[in-house]
Amino acid sequence: MMRRHNIIFYSALLALMIGFAIYTATQFPYTYITMEGNDFWVLTKDFWQLKLGMLPALTNWLADFLMQFYRSPFVAATIQAIILGMVGVLAHAVLMKLSKNRWHLSWLALLPPILLGYYCTFNLSAQLQSLFFFGMLLVFVLIPNFKGRLIWSIVCVPLGFLLMRTPLLFMLLVLFVAIEFKNSGKKAFYFAFPLILLALTPLAYSQRVAFIPFEKRYTDWGIQPIPLTSKFNQNGEYVKKMVYLSNEGRWEDLLYKTRVKSDAQRGKDVSLRYALLAESALGTLPENLLNYPIRDENQFLYQHTTDEIALQLNRLFYLNLSVYDEAFHHAEEYGLLQVNGNCFSSLRQMVDYSIEEGDWEVADKYLQILSKSSCHKTFVKERRAKLEETKKSFNKDIQLRADNFVGGYPLPVEMLRLARYYQDEPQRKKMLDYAICSYILRGDANSFMIATQAFDIYKDKELPKAYKEFFDAISASNEQP
Repeated sequence: MMRRHNIIFYSALLALMIGFAIYTATQFPYTYITMEGNDFWVLTKDFWQLKLGMLPALTNWLADFLMQFYRSPFVAATIQAIILGMVGVLAHAVLMKLSKNRWHLSWLALLPPILLGYYCTFNLSAQLQSLFFFGMLLVFVLIPNFKGRLIWSIVCVPLGFLLMRTPLLFMLLVLFVAIEFKNSGKKAFYFAFPLILLALTPLAYSQRVAFIPFEKRYTDWGIQPIPLTSKFNQNGEYVKKMVYLSNEGRWEDLLYKTRVKSDAQRGKDVSLRYALLAESALGTLPENLLNYPIRDENQFLYQHTTDEIALQLNRLFYLNLSVYDEAFHHAEEYGLLQVNGNCFSSLRQMVDYSIEEGDWEVADKYLQILSKSSCHKTFVKERRAKLEETKKSFNKDIQLRADNFVGGYPLPVEMLRLARYYQDEPQRKKMLDYAICSYILRGDANSFMIATQAFDIYKDKELPKAYKEFFDAISASNEQP
């Protein structure tokens, strides 16, 4: 009977793991890819010292290591499904031991992986902490004598402090006391010593290793429950998909194979900015400008904002114009916002932009950092080859592309000033289109006429739709008595 129960339970747990992996990998692939991009892990002493100041140190270090492999959504989903399955296995073993093999109670072991998978889907650290929680609890219930259980509870304090948040570790010790009270009665009061030790350990650790705020030491669970099917996750996946397609240069897919264009035409802010960026990249911005509810030129990019969405969009905006130094700037700021103060996506981008700019020392510096991670051998090899090849053909006399801080002028003025330094037709045309479109949005007829006549990109060519309509409106206004 017991063997049959175990087969049914583990079959149900396996089905949950497979279902979780398939659902999350197919419904949230770009969230997983972004998790890898936002991750950072290198096998260096400095990185380990950094993690020691970010509790729980060992768990966070391990979580960062695992997230290196999240470039493939199915690999990422499989890793998390295995961890959730292991949580279920350990919880089942604990319940079977405590309930003295009452199999109907052990079905409660399905609850931890279900709750973790639904409310902490993309919080790998929380899942690992739960795994260590049940692992330590199982060891405790398997120890046959009181002395061994007391020693284990003491060992669990410093070890558990590095493996899980203090409130979760406190809960573990309380469970130890409750179980021991059931087994040994008054002897359980000896377990007050580990609880006192737990109260002192975070304080001593913070004073010796790094200053950690009180709430981070004692009261922070480090978990914000977010239902898997919530709008927060769905909207996040949508934005991450836009960023991914833009990074890949898949502009037509972005506009015509997603709901980005329709959302943009309904005035949704982030979608509008990405749709306008895609139109610029495709060279169709002046033709389709009036199809969007854009009010002023500041909606082409974000102004003086440093949240993740803004930094990603602005980086892509300047990358589209081949202004690599400003794209580098936004990539660097994005990395600074991440938990480790840097991230793989930013490092990879800064390497590429440094090579394009001819900044060999910076590119080499970041390649050295990436070479100490686990999954960048191919990337480093390819970029070093590209760096050497670019050195041979790079024009050392290339002039600075700007003589002012980017963003120091209104957008149309900035675009016109940048255009003077670019002889490459696609990038120059994009800059001029941004300037001219800005004047249309302002209704500035004089600046529009000057800008269109000062450069020859539309000489002897039919004006795009937005330009023609504005030009006709100016002509009609001038003809009125």
